[in-house]
Amino acid sequence: SNAGLIQARIGKDGQPMKTEGFTVYEKTPLAKTVPATYFKTPTKSLREKPRLRKQKPRLQAKRPQSLRIPTETEVLDICRKGEGQTYEFKAAGTEVRKITKEIAAMLNTKQGGMIFYGIDDNGEIHGTDTSRQKLDQSLQNSVHHSISPAATIGLESVSVMGTEVLIVMVPPWNRSDVYMFQDRVLLRKGTNTFPAKSEQLRKLFRGEPVI
Repeated sequence: SNAGLIQARIGKDGQPMKTEGFTVYEKTPLAKTVPATYFKTPTKSLREKPRLRKQKPRLQAKRPQSLRIPTETEVLDICRKGEGQTYEFKAAGTEVRKITKEIAAMLNTKQGGMIFYGIDDNGEIHGTDTSRQKLDQSLQNSVHHSISPAATIGLESVSVMGTEVLIVMVPPWNRSDVYMFQDRVLLRKGTNTFPAKSEQLRKLFRGEPVI
C-alpha cells in the first residue's frame, strides 16, 4: 500500500480545480510499501554455473582393418582360387616397377591388398629368387621415387610347402591421400589396374571410396 497527503488538484491555470462548485482533491503519495520478500537473499547463488547440455558423441566412421599375414594353408587356398581384388601373383624375376604399379593401384582401394612374389599367374608356387632384405630395399626405393604422396608398405616372408614366398602388404586406403604413380591415379578392379576416370577422381578427392 501507499501513504500520502490529500490536497487540491491544480488546473492548467494554476488555480484549484472545481466541479459543480466543489474543490477537487487528490492523493499525493509520500511513500510506497515494499514487500518483505524484496529484501530476501536470492535462493540461487550468482556464482552457480549454468548447466550445460550434454552433447551426443559423434559417430566415427569405422576404418577398414589392415590385412593380416596369411598362414601356409591360407596361401595354398588363395593359390587355388586365383587372383582377385585383393590378391596379385608375381613370378620371381618380375620387374620392381611392375610391382610398384600394382601397389599404387591397391593404395587407392578401400581393402588394400597383397602381392605374392614367387607365385606365377596360374597360382603355381615357385618361390622367390631373392632375399627378403634385397627385395624390400629395391621395392621401398621404387615406391619412394614413383608414388606420391609417401606411402608405407610392408614385406613379409612365409614358407609354403618348404618354399619361401614374399608377400607385399598394401594397407587399405586411408580416405585422405590420393596416391599417384608417375603422375597418374591408378585403381585396381578385380585383377585389372587402370587409370581413374574424372568422376572417380572427384570421389577420391572427396574422401569417398570408389572400389
